[in-house]
Amino acid sequence: MSRRRRRRRNNKNKLNYKRLLIFFIFCVALVIVIAYGISALISKKDEYFDEGIKCYEAHNDEEALSKFEAALNEKQLFSKGTDTNIKLYMADTYMRDGNYGDALVQYQDILASAHTGKKDITDMMELADALHSFEQGNYAGALEGLKEKAGKWHALTMYIGTCYAELDDTDNMFAYYEEYVKEFGFNSYIYAQYAAYYMSIGDYETAIGYINNGLDSDDEYNADLRLMEIAYYENQNDYNHAYELASELVELHPDYEAGQREYTFLSTRGIEE
Repeated sequence: MSRRRRRRRNNKNKLNYKRLLIFFIFCVALVIVIAYGISALISKKDEYFDEGIKCYEAHNDEEALSKFEAALNEKQLFSKGTDTNIKLYMADTYMRDGNYGDALVQYQDILASAHTGKKDITDMMELADALHSFEQGNYAGALEGLKEKAGKWHALTMYIGTCYAELDDTDNMFAYYEEYVKEFGFNSYIYAQYAAYYMSIGDYETAIGYINNGLDSDDEYNADLRLMEIAYYENQNDYNHAYELASELVELHPDYEAGQREYTFLSTRGIEE
């Protein structure tokens, strides 16, 4: 009888340990759930993130980046996935604004995290790197990266053409610009690049044609085109008209330093009012 009693006591002890372990695991899980709930309630991470997305979709990029930064700075348990999404939005915003160096930092940070070795993110990081080199004037360094990505993003042919222009490779410059124009059409930047080339070789009549076409297109490179228009009339020794154009240029683009210098120069040449 005594042996049976001992066995029963041993069985009860074993059962109690098992229940205790289950209860302990349940308590730990409950604490984690409660901690997460409290963390989510206290943190404004999700609120800031949602506000940032709304600003991003409205193309209010400065405010969007401010909200995304605020969301990243908010502490919240188990928010690694959310933080990755925030950084992706930030990187895309920087790319849209042409802040390629900042975008590159975000993509590198994302790829340094665990479980984010996706090819599309790697592609975007490499694109940001190439465009950042272009932005810094490292045209030789940017060229191969841009050519590698041009198959996926055809608009890069414009950047490639400019790289070749800066490297004095005229044949490739025209080849890539024409490839861009064939798909996307002319814009003020392409007109300005063509005009600058023809002015550099002294073919002012061809240049003025591209200048006039550029001035009739979008306004993005209006200041550069107007400056070349002034240079054309200076070459024709028509300084009065050049001065009139320079006056218009500084009125339309008061922060354009090259235009201000040209206006000052022409003001010293005894222009007839």
